[in-house]
Amino acid sequence: MRSSKSVKIKYRDPSIPAASAQVYEFDAVLTRNQRRRRLKTLEQENAMLASVMSQTRIEIVRLRKLLMEP
Repeated sequence: MRSSKSVKIKYRDPSIPAASAQVYEFDAVLTRNQRRRRLKTLEQENAMLASVMSQTRIEIVRLRKLLMEP
């Protein structure tokens, strides 16, 4: 006896893994860009702090000289 139900064969859509891979690559690129921006920001902050530190040392020397004067 033959079944009245039709058998549906599900085919795997080849575009789905490609789309998933593209989303992952986009996310990886975005993450890399975020890291680059963060590194650039940290480098700028580091340069600014180094500048402030050297200016502070110069100011300390100047104030010591002023305190040593009679």
